[in-house]
Formats: sequence, C-alpha cells, structure tokens
Amino acid sequence: MFLPGAGLFYLGRRVAGLLLAVLFLGFFAALLTIFLVGYVRYLSLAMSDNLMQGDNLEQAAQSFHQNWLIGLAIGGGIVYLVSSVLFTAEKRRLHS
Repeated sequence: MFLPGAGLFYLGRRVAGLLLAVLFLGFFAALLTIFLVGYVRYLSLAMSDNLMQGDNLEQAAQSFHQNWLIGLAIGGGIVYLVSSVLFTAEKRRLHS
C-alpha cells in the first residue's frame, strides 16, 4: 500500500496503523512544503535581473535546504520500513 499503516489499520491494529500513517504524512507534508518554498525562492532568484550580483547565485544554490530534504526522506523511509515489518508480522500472526 502507498500509505504506511493502512494495512495495520485494516488488520485491526488501529492505533499503530494510525500513528504510522500520521507520522508518514507529517514527514511527507514537511518535505513537500520545504521543497515548494525552496523552489519558489529559487525561481524568484533565477528569474531576477540581478542573479549574478552579490551572493544571489550562492543563495539560489542553497534555496532547497538539501540536508532537511534528505533527513525527512530518510525519516519517511524508516516509517515505511517499520510499517512493512509490522504489517508482515501481524499478517503472519493472524494466519497462524
């Protein structure tokens, strides 16, 4: 499934599923917000007439906050993996 925790929610582990889904959506929303704000800032700097003046070129390169984006992506990936492991364990428990 796309949304981590949805399978757990379906299998009856509602609290764990909801917690993982909310946590994943929080990571995703933060990542998307930081990316879009950085993209708007980058576009405004790139389309301005004074890109080569002062430190505008360096500001354009730093407008995406790569460390934050990488950290949030790793956090979302960890939530996804934890959800997959818990889903597999719960499915095995129910079928045994």
